[in-house]
Amino acid sequence: MAAKEYTSCVNPGNYVDLGLNPVGVSYILLLVFTLGIGAFAVITIAGGPVAITIAIALVLAIIAILYWWLNGRLICLGQDPKHCAIIGMVFSQSPSDPSIGEKYGDNDYNVNVLLARGPLNLNEVKQTYWAALQGELVAENPAIHSIGKGYPQTGDDVNHLKALHCEFEGDGVHNALLGFYLVLALLLAALAIPGFIIVPILIALLLLRNLFGAEPGAPGSGTPLDIDPSLGSLSKRDVVVVRGQWVYDSGHAGWNEIHPVRDCQIIGRLEVDQPWDTFKFNDQSTGFEVTLDSDANLQRLIDFWCGMIDGAHDAEDGGSREDPVNGWGIHPTVDGCKKPIIT
Repeated sequence: MAAKEYTSCVNPGNYVDLGLNPVGVSYILLLVFTLGIGAFAVITIAGGPVAITIAIALVLAIIAILYWWLNGRLICLGQDPKHCAIIGMVFSQSPSDPSIGEKYGDNDYNVNVLLARGPLNLNEVKQTYWAALQGELVAENPAIHSIGKGYPQTGDDVNHLKALHCEFEGDGVHNALLGFYLVLALLLAALAIPGFIIVPILIALLLLRNLFGAEPGAPGSGTPLDIDPSLGSLSKRDVVVVRGQWVYDSGHAGWNEIHPVRDCQIIGRLEVDQPWDTFKFNDQSTGFEVTLDSDANLQRLIDFWCGMIDGAHDAEDGGSREDPVNGWGIHPTVDGCKKPIIT
């Protein structure tokens, strides 16, 4: 199955801050003021009422913020080939809470992964995690500091500099953006139809209620099932391979993450007190076997999964993952070709 994907990232030099911080709020206020002046000029020429002027300015501001959330909030950190597959252990996972004060309508699914051969808890200093083979993924990034953004230094958010945050995307903000495009169109129609303004206002209130009032895990929310139905049992201590877009998320305290997750597969499990050095992966179909008792072997496993995932995408480009005859989540050599199940 294909992952849902509604976001895109921007290069560091093209980033504009519209987040909930002093700089972002000042930009938002300036945006509302500027849009208000523009809307007032348009309405004055058209002879429309002041109420529509205010409504159009507010809706344009909401559209700009929602668009930024999807296409301007995430900063690209590159597509380095050495990060083509990420190996780690699930430390925690949960659906996002889209309510006000939490994720503001964002209904993604979050997974935090402790990277292979690094610490298996959050008790060490952050530099210990950065020193591991894949530690660059969670370490403070010079490109982010160069544009004046930073990373949390205190509180629980520091843990995101130790465990890699990964998000399976939901459709909450995307659907809200489409809805507010409709509201804007109806407001413009209200210029020619007296009294019609009540319709777009009611729709806008409904959109805001749905955006901030959804329950975690409601239909449309992000879920590992979008990628592979077997990941519904994703749980703490599962060892996974992950691929996706490596970004800096500026919408919170600021940290690196994989967003969106495009590929994910459970490849084993670490039991309590089991160290990385004893984790063994064995692919029966290819005969590939490796124990993670050295960085060299971890790199071998990463290279193996880079090839497997690339092969899966190459096969999909020439066919269809949705074709039930194909019936595989990552690659036929991993989980086999299954007979279609028709219900």
